[in-house]
Amino acid sequence: MRPLLTACSVEVYKLRRSYVLWGTLLFILFVTTLFLGQPNWRSFFERTAFLYASVFGLLGFGLVTSWTFGREYSDRTLKDLLVLPVSRGKIAIAKYVAIIFWCLVMMLISFAYALILGFAIRLPGFSFAIVQHYLFLILIIGALHLLLSAPLALLACISRGYLVPIGFAFTTLMLALVFGPTALGAYLPWSVPALHLQESGVSLFPLLGTSYLLVFLVGLLGVFGTVKWLQNREQ
Repeated sequence: MRPLLTACSVEVYKLRRSYVLWGTLLFILFVTTLFLGQPNWRSFFERTAFLYASVFGLLGFGLVTSWTFGREYSDRTLKDLLVLPVSRGKIAIAKYVAIIFWCLVMMLISFAYALILGFAIRLPGFSFAIVQHYLFLILIIGALHLLLSAPLALLACISRGYLVPIGFAFTTLMLALVFGPTALGAYLPWSVPALHLQESGVSLFPLLGTSYLLVFLVGLLGVFGTVKWLQNREQ
């Protein structure tokens, strides 16, 4: 257990030093600022949640995941990493833990930033019930996107870099935008976060239990696939 905790702390520190992490956070804060012209708090949070259900989740979390795994190949540090007295499976898990931790931090910072902006311009209709509802909604959407980002780590290992997984993340965003509003969206894992957001309103194609199961399976495939790839392919 101690080697795993040590590996997690190292990966958390490495990601904290990354310009990709803070660049992604600045992008999220900038885009959030652009939606200040909403009539009330509910509309403002609805827009923010939609951004997390689409661009912030698929591309933002995808970029962080792709870089965390892909940079080891591009910087040629993977060989040095794999000779450490820590199993390769634990290294992969530690990287996933770092990604989950910092993506959660980004969500909380951006949500707090949205609150500050809303109070600064005195948006009407504030209530703690609205804040609680959209905070939990964004956290749920973020959890779904973290599962969907897991296969990007496997793609980074297979392609030995981060360009292919980033391209895949962009492709899934386009597929979600095109097929999400159709009946096929409930069976396309990358459409599920946006459809989950619509569940609180009017949804033409409501989600099924199968929809969430597909997201979970995609995440499971990504995690186990990455662990097995590092264990068996990197010699």
